[in-house]
Amino acid sequence: MENITENKITLYHGSDKILKTPEFGKGEINNDYGQGFYCTKNKGLAGEWAVLWNGKDGYINEYSFDYTNLNVLYLNQLPIENWVAVLLDNRNIYSLDDFELRISVFLQKYLVDISDYDIIEGWRADDAFFTYITDFISNALSLENLKLALNFGGLGNQICLKSQKAFDIIEFTAYYPASASRFLKSAQDRDLLAKQQYRQMYRKAIGTVLENLIGKENL
Repeated sequence: MENITENKITLYHGSDKILKTPEFGKGEINNDYGQGFYCTKNKGLAGEWAVLWNGKDGYINEYSFDYTNLNVLYLNQLPIENWVAVLLDNRNIYSLDDFELRISVFLQKYLVDISDYDIIEGWRADDAFFTYITDFISNALSLENLKLALNFGGLGNQICLKSQKAFDIIEFTAYYPASASRFLKSAQDRDLLAKQQYRQMYRKAIGTVLENLIGKENL
């Protein structure tokens, strides 16, 4: 959490449209960090985002962005529990009563206030990642293994513009075609790899637990 004095970067946003002027106040409110304009520093990932949702050709929008004097929250520099709490608070995807109680307790302990930040930068979570979070909240997955799962599939970081001040600064510089035939396969392969890596880790973790239980019974 800090105020940046000089940090000029190139950002990319994948979409089915060419977006020369991103608009403040648009976008889904139930995204990872709430309503905002989500970008990445990785051009290839933006290409995947452009085609992933409808399976059709899209566009990689390129922007010049200056962090100067913006209030930035680096969620990936905080304990992972804080990042998980922000996701749970914004996504609002759980409805089971017993699970809602677990989440309520977790949020009381780890949720950070993101309302005063112009920019939020942190790990990107796809829908599959909420399987990991479900297992973690229900104590089926350790904190150590949850940290490992962050790297599965190489989802990378995302940068979310949250304030009017941030939207006033971002400048459109170019766009590139994003071919569905290229980027859709890349996204699907990434998702498949992440699921395979998670299954392997989960089975190993369960195996370790069973071995420990059997070992205790034999004492």
